[in-house]
Amino acid sequence: MSTSNNPKSFGLNKIPPFNEHNFAIWKTKAMVVLDTMDYEMRKIVEKGPHIPMYQPMVNNAPVGSLKQKPETSYDDDDKRLLSLDVKSMAAIRNSLPYNVYHLVQNCESTQEMMDMLTVAYEGTVEVHSTTINNLNWRYEHFFAQQGESLTQTFNRFNCLVNDMCGLGIVRHSSQLVLKFLDSLGKSWEHHVDVLKNGVRA
Repeated sequence: MSTSNNPKSFGLNKIPPFNEHNFAIWKTKAMVVLDTMDYEMRKIVEKGPHIPMYQPMVNNAPVGSLKQKPETSYDDDDKRLLSLDVKSMAAIRNSLPYNVYHLVQNCESTQEMMDMLTVAYEGTVEVHSTTINNLNWRYEHFFAQQGESLTQTFNRFNCLVNDMCGLGIVRHSSQLVLKFLDSLGKSWEHHVDVLKNGVRA
């Protein structure tokens, strides 16, 4: 499968093209875009679509549990919240290439759609845990490779940190600086000592 990863400028209300090779980052960006469209969209994605309910009353006193409203009783707020699920589904679908779209074409809510994509490209809870453990191991054992330039080492480290952030693994900026400095070879030893003193000052 292949998708377009060309860097482009997208509007605040347009989810960038789906990236199957870095799903976690795409999902984060998609959620940010949905937040800009309406702050209640995130809740719809995470908890499911709005279901209009009402409380049966007898003599102005509540009786029994909440019941689902008939469509003819929907108020303006119900209609607005229901439309958010439709809009968020459309926004996500428009970001998907045809070879991914088929996975979610029968989904009936944004939550179901995002859950389907998450399992397909991020894996189950067990796979997710394994991925986190793998990223932590790669971080702890990160070192500059022989013959690698400083820029190449930094780019590899930055990609690793971005992957970690995408899965919720956060390190303080000072920790990241010290870790990167420790990963450099002996030829950088003097510069590393000077920079470390500056970080710790």
